[in-house]
Amino acid sequence: MPWPDFSELSFGYGFLREFERQHTAGGKFPAAPDFISQAVEATKGYDVKVLKDSTPVYFQFKRSFVLTTANAREIKNGDFTSTPLYRMHLRERDGYRQHKALQELESNGEAVFYVTSQIEDADELSHCYRKAGILAKATAFIAPNEIALPDITNKHHLTFEADGDTFRLYSQQGKGFERKVPNWGRLLEILSARRRPAAANREAIERSIRLLASRSHFAREVADQFKDPVKRASVLAFLVLDAQLTFFKG
Repeated sequence: MPWPDFSELSFGYGFLREFERQHTAGGKFPAAPDFISQAVEATKGYDVKVLKDSTPVYFQFKRSFVLTTANAREIKNGDFTSTPLYRMHLRERDGYRQHKALQELESNGEAVFYVTSQIEDADELSHCYRKAGILAKATAFIAPNEIALPDITNKHHLTFEADGDTFRLYSQQGKGFERKVPNWGRLLEILSARRRPAAANREAIERSIRLLASRSHFAREVADQFKDPVKRASVLAFLVLDAQLTFFKG
């Protein structure tokens, strides 16, 4: 039952590059990756090209553990009938602080998703990258508020099949949930329906800034060095949620 032989960074990089090539303005997100070093920051305002008719979306990347044998608990107890299966572990630190923060941001009206791998090894990741199949083939999407933890003291993880319609949350016993976003096509529909004009996105970004800044004094101090709210939100998303903010255009 191995971890895949690629890093979370490699998976996240491949996902973001494909997402930005296909679904952001000009094939890239203008505020990354060097927004922290831009000396002319104080002279810049909202980037209308980013905000207009787009969907701000927060992605929190995870690498899923791969179950390949019939000895797996999920197979033995009859919850699933075949392998491979994928386990996404939730971060336990500080009473699942990260998970609760992601849920709060989603409840605040934003598009927020765990993005986790549903492939077995680096060869498969490379194949998907070459064939532009990271979004559709290599990735599973789960919204934080789909995951209702029974407590914040025990270990919890999700188990799912690639492109399955459900997942199971395991603590002591596995509990099944229907997946809101079983595949990339459904996420594409959701993000397309959420596109807003620039003014509405400015308001949403400002709300997110206030929410995230309230969770970390350190992150707020770093973000306050920037005037542009898109960049402030990007910094806060990274420091508070370990998540990446980008903008879907279609």
